[in-house]
Amino acid sequence: MSFIYAEKVNDSLNIFSDTKIGFKDDIGLSYSKEQAELVRTFGIVKTIILSPEFSISFAGNNISLASKLCLMLRDKREFTTQEALDIAFYIHNNAKENDIEFIIASCKNHTLSLNCIKNHELSKDVQIAWIGSKEAHREFQKLRNENNKGLASNRTSTAFLEVVNGCKDDTVGGFPISARYNAYTNTITYSECCTIQSSKSQTVKAGEAFKFFLANEDGGFSYQQIPLSVEEVILSIDQMDKNILYSRCQRGNAEDQKDDKLFGMMLPMLIEKKERLDWIQYG
Repeated sequence: MSFIYAEKVNDSLNIFSDTKIGFKDDIGLSYSKEQAELVRTFGIVKTIILSPEFSISFAGNNISLASKLCLMLRDKREFTTQEALDIAFYIHNNAKENDIEFIIASCKNHTLSLNCIKNHELSKDVQIAWIGSKEAHREFQKLRNENNKGLASNRTSTAFLEVVNGCKDDTVGGFPISARYNAYTNTITYSECCTIQSSKSQTVKAGEAFKFFLANEDGGFSYQQIPLSVEEVILSIDQMDKNILYSRCQRGNAEDQKDDKLFGMMLPMLIEKKERLDWIQYG
């Protein structure tokens, strides 16, 4: 089902999404056997930045409908935010219950807009939006409002990480991916950030230092989210020799590259970097 959360705070916008894909979530997507294995292992990025001024985030049991929206917008070549909302709302209303929900953000004409489509309703220009798992959202809000020292937004990224790392809804998981609005450039981009995780709790006495890097056998790992463009973002995991490229323009083989049903999907590919060369496909 997934879990996506977005919030506007003053002139900023942050969008958080998980990457997990279940065996029934991608009905209608016809990727190759090799790509299917990668998707099952690493999931997909569920926030698609179609242009520097426009992004689509999605959740549901039939994510091929997100690709359908991307194709319909591509065929229009030019569109307003309202036209995109109308098409997304039409797709949502004509789908089965829980098949597809959308969060659509835009910053066209220097106007930052956050919009949510779910439960057969279109909510425009909202401050906060979420789609996907109700259970994940309940746990997220509980964590977000604990020890926030004033503003719940201070705990948003940490609470989202904890929910993705483990909540009662096992359809939510994988990696937390974040995108943001850059007011200086008036664009929506993937965030550049570093995350440290551990599945082993620590008891730290007063005056002792917290151990940020725990051993692999204790479940500790760390990774960087590296944006390359609006079309690509890399997860570089320190404990892996290979890196994960999520891309909506590159595919691992010609079969997937030519498939229009995958248009817009941020699919995973394993890559590596040799010496000072550019990133290349692994294997």
